[in-house]
Amino acid sequence: MIARVLTLFSRYCLSIVIVLMLHTPSAGATDKIIRLTSGEFAPLMSAKVKHRGLINHIVEEAAALSGYRVHYGFFPWKRAYVMAKSGYWDGSVAWGYTAEREKYFAYSAPIFPEHVYLYHRKHYAFDWQEEADLEGIKLGVNRGYLDEYMLQQMQKRGLYINYQATTTELQNFRALIGGRVDIVISNRLIAERVLRQHFDEQERGNIVRHSRPFRVTSLHVLISRETEQTDEYISAFNQGLERLHQSGRYDELITDFENGAYD
Repeated sequence: MIARVLTLFSRYCLSIVIVLMLHTPSAGATDKIIRLTSGEFAPLMSAKVKHRGLINHIVEEAAALSGYRVHYGFFPWKRAYVMAKSGYWDGSVAWGYTAEREKYFAYSAPIFPEHVYLYHRKHYAFDWQEEADLEGIKLGVNRGYLDEYMLQQMQKRGLYINYQATTTELQNFRALIGGRVDIVISNRLIAERVLRQHFDEQERGNIVRHSRPFRVTSLHVLISRETEQTDEYISAFNQGLERLHQSGRYDELITDFENGAYD
């Protein structure tokens, strides 16, 4: 009787071990992790939206196609950059190209084209062909973004650029609707999301996007040159991103975003 009980107990223990083995990732799988910093740029990059934002979702799926998992850490943008630059994290998402950054990072292939436009009220007479067209106009821009830096550079070149910087797109568009600014500079996808979520049909109908972009900037994954796997990670991202495009999945993610899937 005792022998039978011991046999049954041994079989039970063995079955538990097998179940645990089947449901525990192998060491190889858990080792293939890329640690990336990111900042808040909702809904394209954010710890507070679905899939951590469209851009981070693209990066995550591209990495997965090459057999890697992405672990994100969200920080203020300046800190996100510094922590990746030092190699404390493997890299950062997502940045435009500058010669200064290339000293410290390897760039992936472009993962997302950021299209930034000028928005104005429907009956506001305005055309945009060159920087001088912005002189004397009340502009609304997000504080700390590349767009504010570009306006500051125009000021240094002697142009009369008048702008107010806020912390959110919503504040900018409320100022535009209220007539406190004449032009809002905004990422197209983010602007459309803000207008869709926070303004009624009549208000949206009073906002016009100028056809000429203020800027188009390719965004990239940056991998620190301080890591030992810099080339390996860049190659993995680039190969995965190419497969994402070829399969049509990349376009699916963009369409999902435009339909509110990341709201």
